[in-house]
Amino acid sequence: MQIIDILKRVCLTLSLTDEEKLLEEATKPSEEETLKNEEIKKLLNFLNLTLHELCVNYVPVLTSKEAYFEDKSYPISELTNFLKLQNIKKGDRIINHKFVDRNITVKEDGVYTINYYTYPTINSLYDNVDFLSKLSPDVLVFGVISFYCLSKALFDEFKIYNSKYRECAEAIKNLKIFELPKRIWQ
Repeated sequence: MQIIDILKRVCLTLSLTDEEKLLEEATKPSEEETLKNEEIKKLLNFLNLTLHELCVNYVPVLTSKEAYFEDKSYPISELTNFLKLQNIKKGDRIINHKFVDRNITVKEDGVYTINYYTYPTINSLYDNVDFLSKLSPDVLVFGVISFYCLSKALFDEFKIYNSKYRECAEAIKNLKIFELPKRIWQ
């Protein structure tokens, strides 16, 4: 499902008719113009907050990266949206490691597979959230709406949508860990 489809549902639910119309008329070439709309920018930020919270608290997203450890070290800052390390492997062997000064250190230089938990960052209306295919889009819609209501001090509406969001999130908590495709970096 594309982000634009989720945001259209949010706008429809919140009766943001101008923004909904803008999203309906949006095309990939006009995306930059569409993202100049302050409400749509806020909704996209709320979607990123929702995705981050889901990945941290409910649905871990596991990814892998092939990396060269120079001087027995690799900077954590090179891992996209790093949350937590699962393990480091060389072939099928799990390698002992330490964290030293915002780096992961191992006993010898070489290429290793770093398996870690991450969270997605959405920058485009046309990005997909297919890696979360087991999720109902409702969990994202309710999450965005609850953040929106909170930002507008609509506390009664926030309670309703936050409750729906939390119910959906708890229901998916026991699902298998999601995995992003392995990336190879030089």
